[in-house]
Amino acid sequence: MEFIISFLSEWGYLALFICMVLENMNIPIPSEIILGFAGFLVSQDIFSFWPTVIIGTAAGITGSVVSYYMGARGGRDMILKHTAKGGLGAKKMIAAKDWFENYGAIAVFTGRLLPGVRTFISLPAGIAQFPLPEFVILTLLGTLPWTIFLVYVGSELGHNWTMILDYKLEIAAACAAISACIGLAYYIYHKRKSK
Repeated sequence: MEFIISFLSEWGYLALFICMVLENMNIPIPSEIILGFAGFLVSQDIFSFWPTVIIGTAAGITGSVVSYYMGARGGRDMILKHTAKGGLGAKKMIAAKDWFENYGAIAVFTGRLLPGVRTFISLPAGIAQFPLPEFVILTLLGTLPWTIFLVYVGSELGHNWTMILDYKLEIAAACAAISACIGLAYYIYHKRKSK
């Protein structure tokens, strides 16, 4: 955490972009730390709110597209080989892939709202050759509220921005509930449409 804070403090928006790209390429750098601290920098008038949100979102999309191409070019076998030799990373990837295959486009959108799944969803989307323009749009729609939320909370908490880390489970539960509601609405809509 100290390295990320130091990097953001010294290199500003460039560091924000690099960290968020790496996080969305499945490098284990929690977005709660990156965006939470960026929010703190907003509270100190070092960063500005909307440029922070725009850069964070653009970086999230960039990293997601890179992960998408990793999935599209390397396929399932390559991903399994390079995700902790079949460890937790591979299990998450397989779960995201199964979820994606069952729910398609809604998986991309809701997956972007779920901590632990939000970055992995890009790989199975690439493996399944999901249409890239639609993937980018859904990634934008899912990434933007997450970025706004964390930057806003970090800016409101100010020096106490690390409280975000104390409530990771609560944030994850809230995100899961929102995703479940969206998924249910999508399911009901398609059921009625098919009838």
